[in-house]
Amino acid sequence: MAVVVGFIPTDVGFKALDAAREEAELRGGPLIVVNVVREGVADDPRHADDGELDVANDRLRGSMVRVEIRQLHTDDDIADVLLDVVDSEQAELLVLGLRRQTDLARHLMGLTVQKLLLSARSEVLVV
Repeated sequence: MAVVVGFIPTDVGFKALDAAREEAELRGGPLIVVNVVREGVADDPRHADDGELDVANDRLRGSMVRVEIRQLHTDDDIADVLLDVVDSEQAELLVLGLRRQTDLARHLMGLTVQKLLLSARSEVLVV
């Protein structure tokens, strides 16, 4: 079954990528890596550039399952884009990286992660 990972080019994002690879290999894949780019938002550190996408691809080289890396551009909510991919791929699992910040983990996770946890039709693994 398919595993989808919401990828951002940070240490936490690469840890989520590694966890997603393990899960995809355990479940028989494929692994769909999704980086969402918000249109009109310049210099967002969550937007992966070509070099960061290459690093992600290199990190997944040799995987035992099919890997697909997608960079999706949207004006919509990031959570909605990831939920659409989960639904269209009939994914069994959505993997997310969570930055551990103070202020009670940014009010217990942040709006995007909360929406994904509450709305995903798949299992959700937070790394």
